[in-house]
Amino acid sequence: MWIDFSKIISYNALLNFIVAERGVGKTFGATEFVTRQFINKKDEFVYIRRYKSELQKAIPRFFDALVHEEKFPEHSFSRKGMNLYIDDHVAGYGLTLSTAQQLKSTNFDKVKWIIFDEAFLEDGQGHYLKNEVEIFLGLLETISRMRNVRVLILANATNSANPYFLYFNLHLPYNNEIITFKKGLIALMYAKNLKYREAKKDTSFGKLVAGTDYENYAIDNMFINDNKDFIEKKDKNSKFSFSFIYNDNRYGVWINWMTGKMYISNDFLDNHIVFACTTDDHKPNTMLMTIAKEYHCWRTFIQNYKLGNVYYENNKIKNICRDVMKNLTR
Repeated sequence: MWIDFSKIISYNALLNFIVAERGVGKTFGATEFVTRQFINKKDEFVYIRRYKSELQKAIPRFFDALVHEEKFPEHSFSRKGMNLYIDDHVAGYGLTLSTAQQLKSTNFDKVKWIIFDEAFLEDGQGHYLKNEVEIFLGLLETISRMRNVRVLILANATNSANPYFLYFNLHLPYNNEIITFKKGLIALMYAKNLKYREAKKDTSFGKLVAGTDYENYAIDNMFINDNKDFIEKKDKNSKFSFSFIYNDNRYGVWINWMTGKMYISNDFLDNHIVFACTTDDHKPNTMLMTIAKEYHCWRTFIQNYKLGNVYYENNKIKNICRDVMKNLTR
């Protein structure tokens, strides 16, 4: 019933995204894989979490599942600080993204694999780091130093508008379990383990959440913040109002004056007002969001958003606007 890591490993991609429901064995499978790589080839690995508090909880239990399942019984596992040992030899290193800048002079010349666990955040889990993807890429460069160090990026289905999907312009595979991007440098597995799902639905917890949104997320592996609410393409009668930039991507705001509906689209027109949602997005001929409230078009947009009268061409745009609004109200 568990994830078969050999499928995505066979693609030989540099970045390997594994998006799967809770409990299907993402972390266990990745841990077993890098452990076997060290035992057989002496390839070291790095285990990454976003924050120090997450790493401090995870590192002491890193090998527990392997021991419990009696994997590699002829070998010993231990931990000293944030270093992981197999047979009394350093096999892995626990690192955090939030402190990645402090590691630029550290040598990881024997590391061949990286596990980045819990890569996508759920609501209430905290916030992504500012410029997180570039911090992650900087850490990858620090570790690899001109070598091909491959990464297993493990994630639950939370939000398709996460920074990694946006940065690399990723999307889920439609007719296959795995899809590749960037000429094969990125592989994305959207795990659909039907045997696991049926077994989980038959548990007491599965019956408890049956028919709820949480069932779609925890069992059916649907992105929990993605649904069809407010998803609607603008019609031919919609007129362009203004655009805004968020994380280097520009979106257009359109209005159908006959129906009163507002739409957010990837389409926009030049020579109109452009708002920058963050200081990093602020470029020539844009205005920072801090003065947006002085403009009638933005006030109208905010009012319609609160009234539930704003529609989006897809879930990615809807989640982006949701993040923009959250940032404005912090």
